[in-house]
Amino acid sequence: MNDSTPVTVSRWVVVGGAIAVVALIEVIGLGHQRDVLLVLAGAPVLGALGLLLWSLVDRSRPKPRADPADDEIDNGPAETLRNWHARAEMVADRADGSRADWDRHLRPLLAKEFELSSGHRTAKNRRATETAGKLLFGEELWRWVDPANSALRDQTTRAPGRAALDEILRRLQSM
Repeated sequence: MNDSTPVTVSRWVVVGGAIAVVALIEVIGLGHQRDVLLVLAGAPVLGALGLLLWSLVDRSRPKPRADPADDEIDNGPAETLRNWHARAEMVADRADGSRADWDRHLRPLLAKEFELSSGHRTAKNRRATETAGKLLFGEELWRWVDPANSALRDQTTRAPGRAALDEILRRLQSM
């Protein structure tokens, strides 16, 4: 154990030790002056209370962290915003990649957002969803949102790019 590690004492050990010392003083004091007995019994109780208070104060102090990067929770709004920005940048980079990248990473997000915004569920009524999608996005943009138009292995065709992604997001936002 190094010097910087605090010694933690269980409350039960402190209370049990104080009771044992009080009992020992009582046994010793039976044959001696009874006037001093109260003072002798009060000393260990006072010591136990002092240790208990010290323990409570020590536990209430914030402990320094070894490495903030090891925390499982995020460090507040600034960290959350940085994480969101990094994810958004990564998703936007997929818009300039291949069609397979678009279909793996962007199409499911856009299709889900369209379903949630429009209230049309593809699983319930495919034709109504397709009609609503064409009305909102137009023929050209709908083909990049339509969940049924996925080609996950098409590495040669280019994705529509950031301009198309921006226009799709703008139209989704206007719903």
